[in-house]
Amino acid sequence: MKLSQEAVTEYNQIHSYDNDHVVIRRQDQNRLETIESNFILTRNQLIPDWPVTEIVNISAEHLADLKRLDPEVILFATGSGLCIEFHKIAHQFMQSQIGVEFMDLGAACRTFNLLVSEQRRVLLAVSFDAL
Repeated sequence: MKLSQEAVTEYNQIHSYDNDHVVIRRQDQNRLETIESNFILTRNQLIPDWPVTEIVNISAEHLADLKRLDPEVILFATGSGLCIEFHKIAHQFMQSQIGVEFMDLGAACRTFNLLVSEQRRVLLAVSFDAL
């Protein structure tokens, strides 16, 4: 699904998505880039090939890596189901005053674009294996 018609170049923006990829317009670039592997996206940074395949089994090391990126909000693209493990993950971030949301890929992409346009420090974590 295509999300944006305008080219915003001050920050990373999600142009479109599907079940197996996300198309990103990278900061200060006019070209589009298709990402088909798990990734982390912030306003200013793309971290491809994120090694987390199951968000419910995310390691303490990977959680610490996400915290080091200094987000206000973390959006995990998890598919449609929720589970108790997500509550445990969210609790760890909320202790550090970091908001956490678990949502399907489409909602996560739309929310990411909205929050970065509001100058928020948002982080999108996508594991296509979990969708």
